[in-house]
Amino acid sequence: MAILRIGDDLYFNPAQLAVGFARAAQSCGVELLPNMTANRVLIEAGRVTGGETPRGVIHAPVVVDAAGAWTRQVAEASGIRVPLVPTAQQPFVTEPLSGALATLPMVRIMDAAVYMRPCDGGFLWGVYEEDPKLFDMTDLSEDFDVKDLPLDAGVLWQYARDVQAQLPILLKAPVRKHRGGLPTMTADGQHIVGPAPHVRGFYFASGCNVAGLSISPALGDVLASWILDCAPPIDLTPLTISRFGEGPWPEDELRKQAAWQYRHFYGAR
Repeated sequence: MAILRIGDDLYFNPAQLAVGFARAAQSCGVELLPNMTANRVLIEAGRVTGGETPRGVIHAPVVVDAAGAWTRQVAEASGIRVPLVPTAQQPFVTEPLSGALATLPMVRIMDAAVYMRPCDGGFLWGVYEEDPKLFDMTDLSEDFDVKDLPLDAGVLWQYARDVQAQLPILLKAPVRKHRGGLPTMTADGQHIVGPAPHVRGFYFASGCNVAGLSISPALGDVLASWILDCAPPIDLTPLTISRFGEGPWPEDELRKQAAWQYRHFYGAR
């Protein structure tokens, strides 16, 4: 058995990060419209002119599609295709436990794709499962919320048994929360960042592949420079949607590759 310690590894609260970004933007004069539905991006003569909402049109020469699980729906409403798949992720959060200190490291059992870290006095743990559930958001109701994601606790208990020798606490600790998320996976495990082909002013910031939060400050910075200077400060060709060609992308193959990337988040095995 090999063990590697990463001294600068860390974790943070995703909700706090999002709120922090929003507050920082607001302090710079950005108007926030929480819970506003984006019906479609308006495009005329190959250029973005704004966005359509239930409260009218917002005129703008640039739109960034960072809609997470709904990225495809936003793009496709304006005739733009983007090859990514929303994929269910479901961790447990345990009840507070003696000795579950916030200073403890994150633990990853690489071969089993199981992870665990401290969380609110207990542990958060989950798995990059072998056969994840993939979603087409158009099949869900208009009022669907990520908190309504169907979950399967049996999957987690199965993998907890697989790593019982290394992490016996997973089978013993009472569960406080069972929650889910919908990260977007791509066929090659890389983000989709940058302009949409053939449409000026339409940019993507999506395809997070379960790693969006950790890299979001850097991607936001380079994407802002890309929009203002019409070129990225570094070569981001490997992240542009153009790497997939003009399409069409067979949906069954996209889903197969996206599921493989999810399971092998810790590397090929």
